[in-house]
Order: sequence, then structure tokens, then C-alpha cells
Amino acid sequence: MWKRYVKKGLFCAVLIAGVMPGSVSAQVGVGVDIMSRYVWRGADFGNSPSIQPEITYSYRGLEIGSWAAVATTGNPDGYEVDWFASYTFGTGAGDLSLYLTDYTFPVPEAGGYFSSESHFLEAGVGISDIAGLPLDLFAGMFLTNDDDNSVYLEMAYNLEMISFHVGMTPGESAMYGTSGPAVINTGISAGKSVKISESFELGLSTSIILNPYSEDLFFLIGVSH
Repeated sequence: MWKRYVKKGLFCAVLIAGVMPGSVSAQVGVGVDIMSRYVWRGADFGNSPSIQPEITYSYRGLEIGSWAAVATTGNPDGYEVDWFASYTFGTGAGDLSLYLTDYTFPVPEAGGYFSSESHFLEAGVGISDIAGLPLDLFAGMFLTNDDDNSVYLEMAYNLEMISFHVGMTPGESAMYGTSGPAVINTGISAGKSVKISESFELGLSTSIILNPYSEDLFFLIGVSH
């Protein structure tokens, strides 16, 4: 599940509608997740509970935004600020999306935010609801600061309140810590919305994630708004 709302906690956005020229509606999404751990593609970042805010702007098939992770213990390994853009359009086989993500780790050891060594750019493509089935596919490749140009492939099957996914890298990758082709991210996630009042809801999510290659297992819980 490459979409941030899913892969990093079920994101519950507050939508602010704006009217654009031609009466086309744009939306700004604002939300925050509080997660027991920040686990990304089978790896733990920060070894700490994580606060993860996000803001997005959507217009027709275009979405741009920023997402961050902050380890509650102050662990710099769990500090990340990303920028991303995607464009989605319908095809006869499903919804096709193109992605570009700038993963940024603005720590002093890498020279801070404006150092090129802090930025890892990934291009990706995904297709969802394939042939009307709740099946999603994603492929991404790192373009900068990765000598291996690491590739990540993922398949997800999504039901109403639960989803299953499996992700792998097809070759040696220092980014993913593999010496060859390996399955690095498998799991099951579930979520639900809990109504607190007439105007306020919280999203609850839980995931069990196994990295078969590193033999790491994570049980995550999160709260979103």
C-alpha cells in the first residue's frame, strides 16, 4: 500500500473545499496520525512512537502535499519531512497514478535540509481497482542518493475495513538492506472510524507487518484525525 493514508496509518483528513475557476472544486486535506511506531516498507525508523502530520492539495487528478514523521523521543532516525506529487487518471483497466516523492532526512550529519545528501527522490507508478477488483499494484525506483537505484514492488488487496499487502525488492539494495531479490514487507491492516460526537470522529488503525528477509515483526496501532 503505497498511498500515505494507508501505508503510514489510516489518514483521516479534514477537507476544506475551495471553488476554482470553472466551478471545479479543489480540496485541502489536513490531518495527523499518532502511531506506535513508524514502519516503512518493513523497516523501523526511530524506534519510537511517531507523530505524523500531513497536508495535501487536490485539484482534479492532481495532488501535491507534504508529510512528516517526528519521533516522540527525539531520535533523529525518526525525523523525516517529505514532499510529494501525484497525478491519477482513469483507464479501462483501473485508475493509473504517477508519483514523485522527495524523502528528506534533515539531520545535521547529512548537512541539514538544504543539503542534496538529505534528499532521496523516488518515481513511482501504481494502478488501483484493477478490472473492478480491490487490487492495487505499485512500482517505485529511487533516482538520487542511491547507487543501486533501488526498486520496490508492492501488491495490495483491499476489503472494506481490512487490507493485505506484500512488497519486495527485485535486486541487491543497500536502501532496503538486501543482498539480492527479497520479500521485505508483508502484512495485514485494519481500520475503522469512531464517532466521538456529531461533528468529531477519530480513525483507529492497526497493522501487523512482517519483514521476512530481516525476520522483523511489528504490531502497530494508530489514531488519526
